Amino acid sequence: MKKLISVIIIFSVFTVHAYAANFTDTANHWAQNTINRLADKGIVNGTDARHFSPDAPIRRAEYLKMMMELVGIDAVPYRNGDCLDAEASDWYCGYLQSALDKGLIPKEMIASYKANVTVNNGESSVRYTGAFNGNLPIEREEMAALSMNLYQYVLDSSNANTLTPPTSVRLTDIDKVSVWAQPSVRLAVAAGFIEGMDDGSFQPRENATRAQAATILGRILDRQ
Repeated sequence: MKKLISVIIIFSVFTVHAYAANFTDTANHWAQNTINRLADKGIVNGTDARHFSPDAPIRRAEYLKMMMELVGIDAVPYRNGDCLDAEASDWYCGYLQSALDKGLIPKEMIASYKANVTVNNGESSVRYTGAFNGNLPIEREEMAALSMNLYQYVLDSSNANTLTPPTSVRLTDIDKVSVWAQPSVRLAVAAGFIEGMDDGSFQPRENATRAQAATILGRILDRQ
């Protein structure tokens, strides 16, 4: 399988023997090493020059952009009327447009979802309507779904094997995961990309944190 990070710009002009990231709020945090490693590679950014805010929620649009850049899925030009509730002025519109064009956004993550299919000269096209609400915090099951959709897309593009969800995972609340997100959560856990909480639960509807997002990105980065 080709390297998933072939398009990521790595700042490697100088050999770095220590982390260049200097976030004051990640010292002794459980995700400190991963956050620093990804920040040094330009994969994640802080909320400002000195803070990463590891326990703050991460927004849907933020995670979509980071994940797409990580696996090498390019943004595309925004098309008015084809990008749900995103406008040309929204910084993430090109990423959302690309994800919609490739069918990577679960319809359950689109409020008032509707897909209008048109056929012209034998060619079909889909125009989605609804709202992605990119500034909302992303839930843990939504993060799993986006992660595995994008990861599988890259595997398909490189003719790698299709992932198969396991029949069982060791999560005490797997039955509380939405039916549509069950395969993705099972895949993500089985692949070691996402872990349960300390009590063995997954807490699918909880908002994902920036540290949790960085951890998933780091594990996918390592799967080359």
